[in-house]
Amino acid sequence: METQAIELQTDVTFKWDNLRLMGAIGKEYENSFLVQVENPSKEIMEKYNGRMVISKKICEKILN
Repeated sequence: METQAIELQTDVTFKWDNLRLMGAIGKEYENSFLVQVENPSKEIMEKYNGRMVISKKICEKILN
């Protein structure tokens, strides 16, 4: 399976704790992205300051 390249500031969606979340990529690491979550819950803001490190395997690019 081919993985499409995802660039910085690309909008992505991912599943976390049985929720479908969306956000923009802020930084790329070897196997993950730092994602600025759109409309973060209170829990995400308190624990992660609205940003989460998410595996590249579960991020899906949002097609406009």
